[in-house]
Amino acid sequence: MESKYVKRLAVFVGVAFILLLILFATPSARQTFNSNGQTKSTGKGGVESWCPLAAIPSPADDGLDRSSRFMRKDAVEKQVERLSAAVNVATVSYDDNQDVGVDPRWEIFGELHKVLKDQFPLVHEKLKLDKINTYGLIYTLKGTSKDLKPVMFTAHQDVVPANSPDNWKYPPFSAHYDGQWLWGRGSSDCKNNLIGLLSVMEDLVSQNWQPKRTIVLAFGFDEEIGGHRGAAYISAEIEKKYGKQGIAMIADEGGMGLKAIGGTVYALPAVAEKGYMDVVLKVQVEGGHSSRPPRHSGIGIIAEMIVELEAHPFEPKLTQENPYRGVLECEVKHSPGGIEPWLRRALVKNEDESLTGIRLAEARGNEVRFLLQTSQAVDVINGGDKTNQLPESVTAVVNYRIAPHDTLNDVKASIAKLLKPIAHKYQLSVRGFGLYDNATGLGVLELDSRDDLSPSPISPTDPSNPVWNLFSGTIRQVFESTTNFSGKTVVPVGDIMTGNTDTINYWNLSRNIYRFTPARAGTRVGVHTVDERMDMNAHVEGMRVYYELMRNFDGVEDA
Repeated sequence: MESKYVKRLAVFVGVAFILLLILFATPSARQTFNSNGQTKSTGKGGVESWCPLAAIPSPADDGLDRSSRFMRKDAVEKQVERLSAAVNVATVSYDDNQDVGVDPRWEIFGELHKVLKDQFPLVHEKLKLDKINTYGLIYTLKGTSKDLKPVMFTAHQDVVPANSPDNWKYPPFSAHYDGQWLWGRGSSDCKNNLIGLLSVMEDLVSQNWQPKRTIVLAFGFDEEIGGHRGAAYISAEIEKKYGKQGIAMIADEGGMGLKAIGGTVYALPAVAEKGYMDVVLKVQVEGGHSSRPPRHSGIGIIAEMIVELEAHPFEPKLTQENPYRGVLECEVKHSPGGIEPWLRRALVKNEDESLTGIRLAEARGNEVRFLLQTSQAVDVINGGDKTNQLPESVTAVVNYRIAPHDTLNDVKASIAKLLKPIAHKYQLSVRGFGLYDNATGLGVLELDSRDDLSPSPISPTDPSNPVWNLFSGTIRQVFESTTNFSGKTVVPVGDIMTGNTDTINYWNLSRNIYRFTPARAGTRVGVHTVDERMDMNAHVEGMRVYYELMRNFDGVEDA
């Protein structure tokens, strides 16, 4: 009897032990939030809780006209006139621009300001305009409530150079309109945003709208070269007026627009940007006559270093913190037939982030790879002055765009580790990145960095954040009512950008920064290259988003 009881007890304990093992070994279906306020999946069975959709806001009870009227033919024609006038002004910023007041090339921005005043008379009559560092613009429509934080919409006035104008279908600043596309430099990056925002504001004040919440429009003039003279000055002025984290929400250019997968449309505002760093390698060696060369000249040595760097790229990782993981989780939930089975399994089971990242980068190519990986590009090399003279100084500049899971110091340490053995092989001392050895003194490898920028903070996208809910719900409100996406579900989800925008200067103003040019995939063409153009029907769709955002944020008090 006793032995039978003992056997039963042993079986019971064994079964209980196995159940406990299953319970703790199997990832739960819970959903948590990471330190950045993003939804963070915790494993198997959690698909139903992934990618929650914000509710579509109820129509604002403010007596304003509906935004759908922007789609009328006469409204599109008005926008062609306005955007053409802006594109006609060649507000190019150059890498070698000097300060305002010193470099006369900035003066062209004064011509653009005349265009804006002519095209938007009511904005210039009813809003307060502050000019910052001469050409930066801050327009303020003051709200009636002192308790509500302002919202801020931004764009930049400058454009990149239009090189090789003979290769353009139409002259780059002619603003040719063919009935669908408006062609020209800046038409889709980002005078479309600039003109769209001012057009919406012109329309709102024409209806005598008086918001409760203050609205700020901020337009820098050197975004394409870092924003140091424009957005940086604007940021200081805004902080002085409203304080640190004094803005409820910042909406800037960027993101990946909207793309359809089957019956689902993904709106992809960027909630993060990669970091940035240029690394300068400088090899200094003895010169001499080319008829008596060493085994390797300075150019040969730095070439070997470049080969070594390129042979050791950084590794892609699909971390929980990377916003692109959220994009994939949304695809699993809303487009289950469109995602690779192995990837679905890896996400559900929280498989190794490095192995998953590597396989994902190989499967989806560079467009996805560099959302997951610190990139490395050798962009500049200089050395040598004459064919019979050995170069004494050779430099190379390597550009890095730093993934969220890496740091500036991680990248510097990796570079130093790879290059130190080569320097010692050629008896060069090493200086920089924490290395200050002297080797035998036959030459020097100097390592330096410039324009160091850490990866951005990640803006919140969790369902408990009222700002994200209102921002993403408004995107649904507009695009689910358009002809192009009729009957489709629009899924807004935060993504990451590989490049940087003026928002690098605005981290001090708000944690809720959303970079989103509201345009369908394929409607903005030729950004930073020849034949840049904007589909004008997509342009007015984007205006609807700005219009509804301003109205919806004015109708809530918890944002």
